[in-house]
Amino acid sequence: MFPEASNKKGDRHLMTIAFRGFFAFQFGASLLFQRGSRLSLHAALVLPALVGGLFMLSLSPASGADQQKPKSQIGIDPGHPWRPPFGLERVGRPLMAVVEVANQGQPPPECFVVGYRQGKEIARSRLTLAGKPPYRCRVSFDPWPTELALFAKSAEGAAVELARKTVVRVPFEAAAAARPDRVIHPVDLGTVLVPNDWLLLAHGQKGTVDVAAICRSGDVPSGRVTAWFASAPAAKTVVPMPLRKDRRAQVSLALPPAPASIDHDILHVSVGPANGAELSHQKIETMVVHQAPRWPEFGAVETKLRYDAPISLLSRDGKLSSMSYASGWDPKFKDVVVALPNGMRFVFWRGSCYIPFWVSRHNVGFNYEWAEGMPAADAVDCVEPLMDKELRYGRVRLVESTPARVHVRWTYQSCDFNYKVWGDSAIEDYYFYPDGFGTRVLTLQSDPKTANYELSELILLTPQSTYPLSIFPSKMVDILFVDGQKREITFPYFAKEQGAKMKSRNMPAIYRVRLHKDEPLAAIYFNPLDANLPGAVFYPFFDKGELVTSFYWGSHWPLARGKTTGYAIDSRVSLTPCHNSIISWQKNRPTALRTAQFQTIDTLGRSKLMQVQTWAWLIGMSDAGDARLLQWADSYSTPPAVELQGARLQADSYVPERRAIRMIVDNKTVTIRLKPAKACVNPVFELSSAPKKLRRVELDGRVLGAKEYACDGKTLWINATMTHDTQLRLVFDDSPR
Repeated sequence: MFPEASNKKGDRHLMTIAFRGFFAFQFGASLLFQRGSRLSLHAALVLPALVGGLFMLSLSPASGADQQKPKSQIGIDPGHPWRPPFGLERVGRPLMAVVEVANQGQPPPECFVVGYRQGKEIARSRLTLAGKPPYRCRVSFDPWPTELALFAKSAEGAAVELARKTVVRVPFEAAAAARPDRVIHPVDLGTVLVPNDWLLLAHGQKGTVDVAAICRSGDVPSGRVTAWFASAPAAKTVVPMPLRKDRRAQVSLALPPAPASIDHDILHVSVGPANGAELSHQKIETMVVHQAPRWPEFGAVETKLRYDAPISLLSRDGKLSSMSYASGWDPKFKDVVVALPNGMRFVFWRGSCYIPFWVSRHNVGFNYEWAEGMPAADAVDCVEPLMDKELRYGRVRLVESTPARVHVRWTYQSCDFNYKVWGDSAIEDYYFYPDGFGTRVLTLQSDPKTANYELSELILLTPQSTYPLSIFPSKMVDILFVDGQKREITFPYFAKEQGAKMKSRNMPAIYRVRLHKDEPLAAIYFNPLDANLPGAVFYPFFDKGELVTSFYWGSHWPLARGKTTGYAIDSRVSLTPCHNSIISWQKNRPTALRTAQFQTIDTLGRSKLMQVQTWAWLIGMSDAGDARLLQWADSYSTPPAVELQGARLQADSYVPERRAIRMIVDNKTVTIRLKPAKACVNPVFELSSAPKKLRRVELDGRVLGAKEYACDGKTLWINATMTHDTQLRLVFDDSPR
């Protein structure tokens, strides 16, 4: 996803570097985002810098008669919603004070902050002053005082007050978080990217709500929590939660039964005394799935995934509104779900413009990118399929779903923000096998004069109301070279600390990407013809001087409409799913499997010279260790030598697009001798002219069980790893072909 078009083109990697800059830049940018402005890239850079520059000037010492001696001061840090702690852990946080000691010479021998309540000292904290003046320190107080004072001891030992601050105490805090009794994959309930602060329940599933609260104004000995669904207000459950002044309390409450007749409800959670005014009331959107879809253990299904929240819209004047999800597309358009035996799901969703992605059990998605065009001079914003929010060009088709293989085809044109296209087109074929691994095959038809496309970027999708720092692990990406050397990339990433890890070794590498801190499976990506490491690692975003993301974050995709590519956090985090970019190959493309140029007709009906290129990657979601992934890489990169009896190899005997060995069957008994270079993992055979039914498969004389292979008459998948010469024997029945 390249930056918005301007006279000076850059890339998003360079843009994110800017967010490591001065607080002045951040301040200006945040003002503009609060106004909901849609700016060109040039304006997005210049205006925040100007606003921030004026802000910095306002902080500079005045000259002449207006110049004043710097003053020490105490500020209160309210915390940042994008930074930890998150959820219930935010309730009852200690008071955080930010102290600035404006000493012009050497720091005083001793500085300390005293907390007072009703004029009495309740705590004091000594400061450690380091660096150059003004000296800044952070200090916490628990319980909260009503007043803070900063003191410095003079050389004579006398304490001198430098600053004083009145603290406005928050009298009462409470938060509730609802959860099901067990984690069910959201796609297995027919849903996708359910908002993070909603409750999703299967029919008959029990739920729990956790509640934390603190009262700073006094004791609430009869405190209690009450929960009920809006559809059944009389069916309330109650649990005691007595509160002592300044003491945080937390309880768990079993929810009443979910509504039996409706699929969307509101869960109410109330905190207050048994006989008295309510102190807190929270509403939690609740989705109930009464009839879950039935996916095959392995296979693909056309469906319509459920999404209950509306689609967020941003108008050109900066106003936010919404539209119904159900009315977002032509009713004939459907989604496609690929189900794999390891429990992972791969989806082609209308809300993501059909851009496919893995979905984890923990409601997070992952995508390998697409064919993204370099911004043309007349393009508005980036040129990529994620701009096709109305699906004017993108289509998905379930080509094949058998016990041995799944094949889904996605076709699209990369367009700009205004749906303008330039005549190029792309086809992405995805093939999957019962082992959970598959291939991404990209065929791009483009004008050879402008065929400068980006093909790969590691992108995570998060549901609305998800803050990146709350779910992503720091160790997110492993680069495993085919010779076994490994590099771990941690986030947030800064080139000063980890830049050497991104230096190429002129050797292919496997990429392992962890989607969620609680997800044991990781996304896998490998191309044996790509000897270059990615060209960019995305830096985190900063807001008000605070690091607020692990890497790039954007709210303009998926689902949301009307917003151009952004380069800062914004309030739509609570209104729409978002995406997070980790690493990009930029213009670094692997060697194509095939390249051809010929005269043809482009998508705009023009007869012209076009270039067609095809690439293929091994993909998967797996908990496999390094040694196993290296076997996968060896197997995909170097197919085994093959000797046949009763069959012949086809001219194109190995196709990496489908990781398949192709043969013509001549007899009802076929003997295949495989000679791996290092390893042959779960080989795939495409059988031409074979009898309809495969009666038996033998591996070195042993008859394989039903779970050890799959065959649909044309494709045979074997669940076996071979590291030495191995003989397969296929026995077909006598039925006609």
